[in-house]
Amino acid sequence: MLYMMLTRMDTVQESLWIMLQGMLGIFIFTGIFYLLIYSLEKIFTARKKP
Repeated sequence: MLYMMLTRMDTVQESLWIMLQGMLGIFIFTGIFYLLIYSLEKIFTARKKP
């Protein structure tokens, strides 16, 4: 069964393309979430009064 699936390269390429899209989505979401936390930290930090 695995041999038959691996001999069809179009199936392998399509599954790798779907995996790439999922990984890219995870990285984009993580980057947006990081930027949101960073910007909220910059906005709401208490400033020291001299």
